[in-house]
Amino acid sequence: MTDKKQIVIKKQVVEDNLSNLLDTSDGIYAALLSSVDGHALAKKSVDELSETRLAAMTSSCLALGEKIAIEAQQTGCNFVIIQNTDGFLVMRRVDKKLVITTLANKNINLGMVMSATNSVADSLEKEIRS
Repeated sequence: MTDKKQIVIKKQVVEDNLSNLLDTSDGIYAALLSSVDGHALAKKSVDELSETRLAAMTSSCLALGEKIAIEAQQTGCNFVIIQNTDGFLVMRRVDKKLVITTLANKNINLGMVMSATNSVADSLEKEIRS
């Protein structure tokens, strides 16, 4: 049985949260809100990026992270983090059907990226529940 509950969230709330994420965190240069099935819903970025491709890959990464956690006999998957020579990609589930992906350069502390991503995810979850 699939969960048919629709998530309702105001577009302006999403845009404000994504803008705030970039404006208040030096080093974060893009944020993407997508559905867990890989569809881009909103993007804020200082550079061009393919939100369609990124959303699809984010969906796969999050699903893989969740399956690995289950295999390791752990529950849930709060973050999927990709660290590379240029920086970080941090993915976090928002409610049951959304994912926020934050892209940051190598000059920012990973903990700061995770904290900023978590704050936005929590804010969006509160909006969804209200």
